[in-house]
Amino acid sequence: MKHHLQLILILVLFAQNSFAAKSVWDGKKSDTSWYNENTDEFHINSAAQFKGLADLVSYNQCSFEGKTVYLDCDIDLASHPWTPIGLHNSKPFYGIFDGQNHSITNLYINTDNFEYPDMKDNVGLFGYAVKAIIRNIAVQGLLEVYSGKYIGGIASHASCLENIYSNISIDLKDSFSACDIGSVVGNTKDAKKIYSEGKITCSTGSLWQQCYVGGIGGHCTNMQECSSNIEMTLKKASKWESNCYGGISAYVENISNCIFTGSLTVENLYCNTDQFIVTVGGISGNCGNATNIISAPSTMSYGRGLAVRKSALFGSAESVSNSYYLKEWAFSNEPNGIAVSESDLKSGNILPDFDTSIWDFSANKYPSLSSLESLKPAPYYTIEYYVDGNLYQADEYKEGETVVPPADPQKEGYTFDGWGYVPPILHNNWRIESSFTINSYVITFMIGDDIVSQINLKYGKYIEPPSTYPLKPNFYFSWGDYPQTVPAHDVTIQGIYTPDLYECVDLGLPSGLLWATKNVGAASPEDYGCYFSWGETIIKESYYWGTYNYCNGSEDSLTKYCFSAENGEIDDKLILESNDDAATVNWGEPWRLPTLEEAKELYSNCSWTLGDLNGVRGCYVTGPSGNSIFLPASGFKQYKTTFQQGSESDILTSTLESSEEAHSEFASLYYFDSSSYGVGYEYRCYGFTARPVRNKNHSGINSPSINDTKKATAIFDMRGNKISAIQKGINIVKYKDGTVRKVVK
Repeated sequence: MKHHLQLILILVLFAQNSFAAKSVWDGKKSDTSWYNENTDEFHINSAAQFKGLADLVSYNQCSFEGKTVYLDCDIDLASHPWTPIGLHNSKPFYGIFDGQNHSITNLYINTDNFEYPDMKDNVGLFGYAVKAIIRNIAVQGLLEVYSGKYIGGIASHASCLENIYSNISIDLKDSFSACDIGSVVGNTKDAKKIYSEGKITCSTGSLWQQCYVGGIGGHCTNMQECSSNIEMTLKKASKWESNCYGGISAYVENISNCIFTGSLTVENLYCNTDQFIVTVGGISGNCGNATNIISAPSTMSYGRGLAVRKSALFGSAESVSNSYYLKEWAFSNEPNGIAVSESDLKSGNILPDFDTSIWDFSANKYPSLSSLESLKPAPYYTIEYYVDGNLYQADEYKEGETVVPPADPQKEGYTFDGWGYVPPILHNNWRIESSFTINSYVITFMIGDDIVSQINLKYGKYIEPPSTYPLKPNFYFSWGDYPQTVPAHDVTIQGIYTPDLYECVDLGLPSGLLWATKNVGAASPEDYGCYFSWGETIIKESYYWGTYNYCNGSEDSLTKYCFSAENGEIDDKLILESNDDAATVNWGEPWRLPTLEEAKELYSNCSWTLGDLNGVRGCYVTGPSGNSIFLPASGFKQYKTTFQQGSESDILTSTLESSEEAHSEFASLYYFDSSSYGVGYEYRCYGFTARPVRNKNHSGINSPSINDTKKATAIFDMRGNKISAIQKGINIVKYKDGTVRKVVK
């Protein structure tokens, strides 16, 4: 089944779905809880329990004699240093170990790191296991050996090994003498149905006297149905002493139905002499009885000085029958076997007396042992599942196992649509991407119990509250707390009216006029506040002639405040009435918008300095008294867009622009930008901020008397009605030079 290799959390929640059958060892944990001395059969279900088996044998002297241990899962030793199961003859493993066709991978042994000196003679997954039977297991790994007498990838000693697949490399790091070395076993009585791959090398070491080195085993009594594809590169270092090497076994008494297809290279480190006694063969250096044997190595090289007892089959043998070797590797005076060509061997012809229930003689390949085909473990492949390019889950499967997709990933704000194509069975590594659909959520804006707006927005989109809402005198409006972007749920946002205190500043102006500290609708001096068309007292979504209150859709159809016939019906009203004044309506009396003359007084008598207030760009206006107000750079609105915000400001007056070059569609404004300040005019349908003013004496207006040197061209009362002469009360006088003044009589 599958094994979870890695899990990366990417801000998702999911239920882990695991049916792992490969157990990975952490290099430390040992579990012996499964052991009961009164039980004869045991089942190991994890790498920690397998390490517990080693500890029970080596440290608790449990030999398991007469008992059987079954392996119920694949194990990955993860290349952590391994201590053999059975250190020596006083701490042996004598039981039966049945792997049940499971595999043990990433075995790693380094004898230089062994804990105790008495451990070093027996090197292998199992160490001293003279009476043990080891069967039905596949093992892969590496042994780095600095010392040892009995060295085998599966076991240093064993009574019997059967149904074994081995892919173990042994690197001999030092000088060795009187050793039994095999990629599978150092010394055994019986080896049956074994397939061996891997390497035996002497990278920094060498072989001295009486070393028995075989592709499968060092010393073997009986071998049946064994195949060796081992790569052996050995270094002979001693003089005169006997060594024995073989592609399958260095020494074997009885061998049948076996084949060698690996490579065997022996180097002589003393190349100046031929007097070395080495018995070497493609199958075995020294053999008793052999039948049905094939030697078809890819390379055979025995080097100078190894002229004694060398052969493509057996360096020395008592009885050899029905055995064949590739003639290209034949030596002069081959003592045993029959030479054949590669094409003959791959022809598919049945060799005499070879059992076809054991051997496969398919054409175009070397004969093979069909009985060993099932020993090689199915490969593991990894299937990775990704969410937004990040690993969500990775599973391992043996080839042939059914793939089970993981639990659906949960991604905030999205609905999982599914995985890409998931193969039912893996034949290679696989990567799969997820697919999601973004969700939409309802955003509701309310004031009291009334729904102002309700919209559907996708997850993560910015929330923009409605730009229009009812203004309430003496109250400041704001939308309550809400997330900046759409969360993974519906949101209700409540509008809040907060009592507002309006403050003003005495700038020391000649008129004594008091200026408010903030704009209409603003929460603070740096807040832009609300935008109003001239003559309107409400805020709108869009500002243009089509939404303007005092026209019929264009600047040529004005219905109020008009002094030119080309703009509409003339009423000669130049000053806003109080019910059209955004300051008066929204803040209440005595607050109002300043007139054009009062705006001119502000820029004529005050210093204007660009600056920032709490990170907002604007202008400090400082009067003769030393007091200041701050005008934020609020820009102006046209249609739904705000222009020049952060760089300039255009602010309403209560006066219609009536200069000779202007027409009734323009309103007088005061402004500042990055290089200047003053008064001007703009289309009155656009949206502008409003800064209220109030008089010191609310019962009257302190205003200069009529300048007799200037000739009045028009006089208006406070309602904008044109009158023939100045009356008692407040009068608006327009002069020939274009100026407009308030005159009190």
